[in-house]
Amino acid sequence: MVEMATEMGIGIVAFTKSEELGCWNWANDGDTVKKLAKKFISSRLSKACAGPNGSDAVYPPMYAFGASSGGSFVGMLSSQMKQDPEEYAPFLFSAANIQIMAPNEHDHWDIPTVFTTMNGDTQTSKRVQDWVNDEMQVGKGPYKIITTSGRKPIHVNHFARVFEDDRQMSDRISGSIHQDLSTLGVVNSSTDEVFANPRFAKDAVMSIWQKYDLLSRKEVANDSKHVDASDVHPFGVSKRLMRSLKKEELDDADSIWLIEELNVAWDEHEITAEGFEDVLEFFLENGSARLE
Repeated sequence: MVEMATEMGIGIVAFTKSEELGCWNWANDGDTVKKLAKKFISSRLSKACAGPNGSDAVYPPMYAFGASSGGSFVGMLSSQMKQDPEEYAPFLFSAANIQIMAPNEHDHWDIPTVFTTMNGDTQTSKRVQDWVNDEMQVGKGPYKIITTSGRKPIHVNHFARVFEDDRQMSDRISGSIHQDLSTLGVVNSSTDEVFANPRFAKDAVMSIWQKYDLLSRKEVANDSKHVDASDVHPFGVSKRLMRSLKKEELDDADSIWLIEELNVAWDEHEITAEGFEDVLEFFLENGSARLE
């Protein structure tokens, strides 16, 4: 998703919630994000965006993205920005993408918004549609609802394809992971479909990612003459990114490469890149630069 956005010329600024393993929380994170965002804009953008001879600054469009509790948080921010734009300026969204979460009933905004819902979560899909029907009337929006295509198979080469840029992942390792998933009853070996919600198979899933976690693979590297243990990192995480991770973030990265892929395959509640090209096109078509 980051790669898709950067290829379209969109810069990425990411915020970390106060509790890495918890949900976004307005009481803990709301004011912090506002202050950090305004500080970032002031230090990195203000001079470049200033108008000639003291005229109004022209800021680039700012697009918001959040999934699950992060989506709810983006909705709360959008609502607060509508209620008190002067308090947030120049940190004001031009458009938003909220994934796998319906807005709170008391949140109201009118910026262009894309909602991404999963085919397997009919309850959230209905709540999103109800909110849109109530809020996105004439003069607001526009809006778009993207629904994922449904459950997806985990093929024998799935992980080699997903992490094709990671030299640690090979067809052999991908096949071994697939075999483990089949043996432990997570994936059907005949159809490659996930048997049930992976969140209800925690023990089996945990035993698999622990087999391929940093500690296990570093031990293998230490016994090998061909692999340097210092080159071992979580699948899908570059060495450069790994250096910036806190311990709890590193622990999360050590398992998320498997957990998220299984959740996406089950297609009920997980951040997803499916349809994100349409999200970016929606942003570029409907978001615009702002005068301040």
